[in-house]
Amino acid sequence: MTRTDIARKSIHQRGLDGLLVASMPNIRYLSGFASDEQNVALLLITREQQFLITDYRFGEQASEQCTPDTEVIVRDRARESLGQTICRLAGKGGVHKLGYEQDHFTCSAWQLIADALSRTLQCTTAVSGLVEQLRRIKENVEIESMRRAAQVGDQALERLLTILQPGMSEREAAIELEYALLRQGSEGLAFPTIFASGPRSSRPHGMPSERIIERGDLITIDFGAVIDGYRSDMTRSIVMGSADPEQRKVYALVREAQQIGLDHLSTGQPCSHPAQAVSEFLSQSEYARFAGEGLGHALGLETHEKPYLAAGEDTLMEAGFVVTVEPGIYIPGWGGVRIEDDVLIGDDGIEILNNFSKELIEV
Repeated sequence: MTRTDIARKSIHQRGLDGLLVASMPNIRYLSGFASDEQNVALLLITREQQFLITDYRFGEQASEQCTPDTEVIVRDRARESLGQTICRLAGKGGVHKLGYEQDHFTCSAWQLIADALSRTLQCTTAVSGLVEQLRRIKENVEIESMRRAAQVGDQALERLLTILQPGMSEREAAIELEYALLRQGSEGLAFPTIFASGPRSSRPHGMPSERIIERGDLITIDFGAVIDGYRSDMTRSIVMGSADPEQRKVYALVREAQQIGLDHLSTGQPCSHPAQAVSEFLSQSEYARFAGEGLGHALGLETHEKPYLAAGEDTLMEAGFVVTVEPGIYIPGWGGVRIEDDVLIGDDGIEILNNFSKELIEV
């Protein structure tokens, strides 16, 4: 049974004949077509067929990448509007009730299509999260790509630490890290690299600046590689030079918090379970008011996927989930510490995909 066959079951359970997929990660998951550009293709799933709709710029690529059960439609944009193309294919596929991914269309883009569809279809229905839910449980081939992405991240950070020194700017160091990722085989960056030093390390998503790295700085480095479209996401906090007692204290606290989070990852438990355990632990610390919200998120074709490891998330963890565990302490004017790993949840325990040391690193 193909991924699209599984998607069709969910589509039919909602009383629909088809689904119009606009999310590029979802399109890649179901058809194989991959592009970092947005709005260059749509995937129409009908009762027995699926059509990838694109234009002349991507026709050859789509024909090479798409699965055998995907028919590539290269639309002549001068002769047929997108709405007309969808209507024609929906008619061919016997679609009368069509769902569409409401989270991935702008209002204006959908309105242009909807005007055409209203003339031929019985109804259109907004759908949210249907394909994303299928993507939660990773297949073996996906897990292997994520293992490789995590390994590339390990290697890139190891390379950076051999050249990182006082006097470099955050921006220079981040560029060196990104270059190492690409040299090690990453297809690109999983997300914009976070690199913040000294007092700026208290910013959970601090972008690299021209600040010069100094001895004694705490440095937060959060980055990821991409292999076959699948992301890794790792954070390490290091000290340039020798750590002072408070830096060691905060680092030890965050590391213990992360271990508690890891220990509470278990199939059958709600995703709020590890987050609550870590929150209760940190609430007893003198640094409680500086603890970051939430504990982590799912990971895959996108860096931030659902479900989140956070309060109120009642989704039950299942074997095949890959999540991040990333507690942090962020003290304005002083700095911050975060430790993040990518973790595969299995029936018999967990596997941490990245293997970089979590000992406090003093460069």
